[in-house]
Amino acid sequence: MPFIHRVFRASAIASCIVAISACSMVPSKEAEYKKSASLPSLEIPPDLIAPAIDDNAIIPGRASGGITAPAPSNNAPAAPQETRADKLLAPTPENIRVERDGGLRWLVIKENPTPLWSKVRGFLAESGFAVTKEEPRLGILDTDWVENRPGSGKGGPSSFLRKSLDFLRSSSTRDTLRLRLEPGVTPGTSELYLSHRGMAQVAQGDSVNWLPRPSDPELEAEMLKRLALYLGADETKAKEIKNELTGQPAPRATLANDAQGQLALTLQEEFANAWRRTGQAIDHMGLKVEDQDRAKGIYQVRFSGTVAQDGEKRGFFSKLLSSDDKEKGTSYQLNLASQGDKETRIIALDMAGGRDNSPMAQRLLTLLHEQLK
Repeated sequence: MPFIHRVFRASAIASCIVAISACSMVPSKEAEYKKSASLPSLEIPPDLIAPAIDDNAIIPGRASGGITAPAPSNNAPAAPQETRADKLLAPTPENIRVERDGGLRWLVIKENPTPLWSKVRGFLAESGFAVTKEEPRLGILDTDWVENRPGSGKGGPSSFLRKSLDFLRSSSTRDTLRLRLEPGVTPGTSELYLSHRGMAQVAQGDSVNWLPRPSDPELEAEMLKRLALYLGADETKAKEIKNELTGQPAPRATLANDAQGQLALTLQEEFANAWRRTGQAIDHMGLKVEDQDRAKGIYQVRFSGTVAQDGEKRGFFSKLLSSDDKEKGTSYQLNLASQGDKETRIIALDMAGGRDNSPMAQRLLTLLHEQLK
């Protein structure tokens, strides 16, 4: 064997001997490991107290089991955040309905007036109507006058108002709203009433003045429809609400000559309700009440022939009355008499208590019928 090969072989053998010797020198830990024991579990020191969980910090609606919403996929668009707090507690469409009493219509909403108040106010703000009078104790919200000028072409809160009456296209008008919120008959509900008032510029000689114009039931119905949408009703339910608001109710009052050929007004309701509604109608007409006696069924009013020469529509003529008109004129007695459980008749009497069928008395009954039908 060549010399060099013997040298390499001897070196390899020597390396193996050194490695084996080194392993034998490392002490074994097997015995110590088998003798080891588990230490006791950690304990909270007695001077430390574990913090209590505050219930207010718990996420509402989150169960103790840790229910979490599924994570959105990478391709799914982010859900839009709700920015209107009123939508979070909005009544369902089934909780908004229409009630009526003759020509009076209103919404009944299944929600208490207090939380509903801010939502109604938010609706007015979103519609562009500034609130000028706010009386929560009385449940009244009045808006500022919104002016519309022909040909202005501007949008805004009253863009749909300009379409309500034909003469709005040729004259400047103003509109304002009053919303009245009252507790409902059923606990946990609210009754919402909305009324519109309008004015129009009218030329009088060399000047142009603002004069009252008729309220618009179609406009009131449209606003209540929009309010229903704002509170969470869908478009179909909102249209149903508007149709109910604008539908013609069954007539509750008829005006015709009686068997004696004299004009009489007949209400299809009991005396107590007829008395109350007649009093309200007299107030709406702006007539001066000189005396009244419920036991005898008599309202004594002063009526002038200048009343409502240009306004036969309900409520309009009362705004055309000046203080002089209310003081002038003739005194009449409106006599209410029960004709059974569900019928009350109204006739006009003179101050001596006799039946009055004069043209002026007939006009008084005619205008009263406009309020009560």
